[in-house]
Amino acid sequence: MNKKFLIFGAVGLFAIGIIAAITYYAMFSASFNVLPSVTVDGELEQTLGDVYGGEIVVGSPITITNNAPSERVISITDDSGNDVEVSYVGVLELTKKDTTTWLPIGDTMEITYTVVGDSFEFSGVPEGYTLIYYKDFVVGLDERLANPQPAIIVTNDIGNLPHSDDANMDNLANYCVAPDFYNQCKGAKLWVVLTQDIVNGNLVWGNWDSFYFETDLIQFNMDGNIVMFEGSSLTIIPEYTPNDYISGEYTITTTVA
Repeated sequence: MNKKFLIFGAVGLFAIGIIAAITYYAMFSASFNVLPSVTVDGELEQTLGDVYGGEIVVGSPITITNNAPSERVISITDDSGNDVEVSYVGVLELTKKDTTTWLPIGDTMEITYTVVGDSFEFSGVPEGYTLIYYKDFVVGLDERLANPQPAIIVTNDIGNLPHSDDANMDNLANYCVAPDFYNQCKGAKLWVVLTQDIVNGNLVWGNWDSFYFETDLIQFNMDGNIVMFEGSSLTIIPEYTPNDYISGEYTITTTVA
């Protein structure tokens, strides 16, 4: 009986060993490389020299690119505190367009505008002209032509651009496709028009051959939050204004998160 018991026990241990060794049906593994969604290029360490309090010192351009096939929201912030006012500006080209095809016809101008800062500032608008924000309330060219909107004259306190009720930031809007092929798919339209063509807040549409239209859509955000669209890039130029009463060496670090 002892031998039979020992043989039975050995077989039992062998069966337990098989069950313990096979605890799953199959296994697999996967390897992949995560690419950076957003990249920042340019002179990332800038030495700007001497400046007096109250004067503006301008940094070198920095380009932010969204490499991902989807939207990314970035935040542009800095550690300037209360001693130095910092803003980040962009450059926008405007052009006259053939108003039957909406294609540029070659007569252009450039303006600078604030992308991130405490207030919206701009420069480059010629004398006799006015910068306007043209906010669409409907999507679709036919609807826009049938329902022209008022001209919003751009001032320092215009608020974040685009406004929340601007159809050009709507999910249906997409200026990255024909006929526009813009860098930014959504955003605010800035135009430069003759001041005399704004009457009681409305544009004199019969003179639109003299308008300078946007060649891209822009954003302005006081909190530094900017939407980057698929494959888009944004070039910002930092501007630093130290307060009148300070002196000494300052280093301002900007974070793109």
